[in-house]
Amino acid sequence: MQISWRTQFWEPVLVLVWRELRIRYKRTVFGFFWSLVPPIAQAFIWLIVIEKFFRYDIPNYSAYLLCSAFAWQFIQNALLDGCSVMLFHMPLIKAFPMRREILPVASVASNLVHFLLALLVLFVYLQVLRVPIRPQWLLLPLVLAGLIALVLGLVLALSCLTVFYLDLKFILDSFILRLLFFACPVFYFVEMVPSHWYHAYMLNPFAVYLTVLRQILLPPVQLPDGRPALPFDWLHFGIALAVSALTLLVGWTIFRRYQHQLAEWL
Repeated sequence: MQISWRTQFWEPVLVLVWRELRIRYKRTVFGFFWSLVPPIAQAFIWLIVIEKFFRYDIPNYSAYLLCSAFAWQFIQNALLDGCSVMLFHMPLIKAFPMRREILPVASVASNLVHFLLALLVLFVYLQVLRVPIRPQWLLLPLVLAGLIALVLGLVLALSCLTVFYLDLKFILDSFILRLLFFACPVFYFVEMVPSHWYHAYMLNPFAVYLTVLRQILLPPVQLPDGRPALPFDWLHFGIALAVSALTLLVGWTIFRRYQHQLAEWL
């Protein structure tokens, strides 16, 4: 009897996502809300530093910070969890014949669940601040699709290569993500980037997605020095989508090429 794609792939993904979420919040009172504590705490500290120490008075600055903090948390956690997912599930890989790409996909999906729930919290907060609903919100599914494709492509490649080169996990955590944090507009605005660096800066697709999320969900930023908000950058957004598609294709190719060697190395 031929097994359907749904039974072979998506049902195991959903089972693993549900298992991961259930184990993570087992015996906790507040459950999912614990995942909101780190980005909210970070955003609160940035808010105090920027507004009280640097005397920057930006309307609804807390909303801009939360928007980028939630997105950054998804990027960071998805990459770190996905990097070691094959090592974490080593007994499962050795014990059961299964589609191994299920594991990195489920890892990204579990972090995506947290991100989507965090966005719901952000939407509620925007209504508290009386931020109007804008037609640009219709672009949100496209932005999320591009960001998910980019992260999933990287996770597919990293989850496989980390089995052969364990140093990758430490390089990612101790070096790459720390640099990437400052190369993305998490606690600052893209308008603050010098004009002669702008095009090079926007070649970073993560920076593009964080910028676009702010631009579609929130009104144009009003910087205290009077610099105007930048318009929506369709050119770099299109490049970011193309890079995401290419990354997903390359990540999938790398994973398919080396997946059959994983059991020998684990």
